[in-house]
Amino acid sequence: MNQDTPEYRKRIKTNVEAAEGYTRRKADKHAAEMALIERGFALCPDVKTALDAPCGVGRATVWLARQGYQATGIDLGEAAVEYTRKAFAEAGLDGEAHQMDVENTDFADRAFDAVLCFRLLHHFPDPEPRRRLIRELCRVSDRYVLISYISPWSVTSIRRRIQRLFGKRLKQFHTPLSEVRAYFAEQGFSLVDDLPQSRFLHSLHLAVFRRD
Repeated sequence: MNQDTPEYRKRIKTNVEAAEGYTRRKADKHAAEMALIERGFALCPDVKTALDAPCGVGRATVWLARQGYQATGIDLGEAAVEYTRKAFAEAGLDGEAHQMDVENTDFADRAFDAVLCFRLLHHFPDPEPRRRLIRELCRVSDRYVLISYISPWSVTSIRRRIQRLFGKRLKQFHTPLSEVRAYFAEQGFSLVDDLPQSRFLHSLHLAVFRRD
């Protein structure tokens, strides 16, 4: 990657060291995030096939498989994909993981009942990549898209904006729900519910959209 590579693509887990770092997420944070995903999928009846895009090291992909979904994960990082496959094997679960660009996948239109995009959108600082990502997620989803985003209206986000005024570099970028809804509306999806991990205090939300 060169100096013109967008910051969010520099986070791709292309090597073992980068992937291993993400496997060491604190247990309480992992549990809270899986609980948020569970709340989201409770709003999506009759789902059999689910895509986790990007899958990282397979945390959510394995969770989906444990719930009985036919789970597929994709990630542009080769090491991340290998970790996801390893996680499936160690858990004795069936599932697939492929090296693929989430912004330009190889899947057919409406290939999955539901698509999960967790902890990615907040790495996109500019509107156009966010719109492009959501367009692709909607293309491959037959019914539902669940996408996490960082709300600007939380204690954490307000603190980050204050820190930015004092020169601290942001690694996570907030996105108003109104902007997210507008991108989904362009693709014929409407909001089912917006789920905060912790109202007011935590900035992470999971928005659930359904094809109209």
